[in-house]
Parts: sequence; structure tokens; C-alpha cells
Amino acid sequence: MDKPTQRIIRNNLLIILAIALLQGLLAIYLTESAIFWFALLYLGQVVTNLVLGLRHWGNATSKTGPAPYFLSMLLVLIIGFGSCAGIFELLDINGGPPAN
Repeated sequence: MDKPTQRIIRNNLLIILAIALLQGLLAIYLTESAIFWFALLYLGQVVTNLVLGLRHWGNATSKTGPAPYFLSMLLVLIIGFGSCAGIFELLDINGGPPAN
């Protein structure tokens, strides 16, 4: 049985993976506005981890404390928004859609 800390970080990484896979599968059809919505999904995950971390801060009955939530928030910021930047670069959205 895994520890609560491992479960929290694993679940956050699985969510990042699912969103990144969805981005990759839809890469041909994405526009700037679609990538904005993916960034909002990542931002929602960051805010959720921040709220949960602050909720566990100073809570004596908490099994994990705030550390795994803050670590997950940092991972989402680095990996999630890096994948959005990678999609921008891959598709060269600033120059228009790729020519087929």
C-alpha cells in the first residue's frame, strides 16, 4: 500500500499526463484559443493544489501536511505549462497553421 504523499503526487502526475496526451492527440487541430483552455486546466490544477496545501498547513490531524500539495503545484507549473509552450513551438502558432 502506498503512502498518502506518493498517492497525491502520483495522481497529479497522472492528470498532467492525461492532459498532455490530449494536447498531443489534438495538436493538429489546436489553435491559440484551444491552448488557452489547456492552460486554464493546468491553472485549475495549480490552484486546487495550493488550496489543499494551505488547508493542510498547520493541521495537526493531517497525515501528509502541505508538502506534497506544494510539490505537486510546482510540478504542474513546470511540466504543464512547459507542454503548452512546447505545443506553441511545435505548431508555430505565431506564424500560422502548418502547411500540408
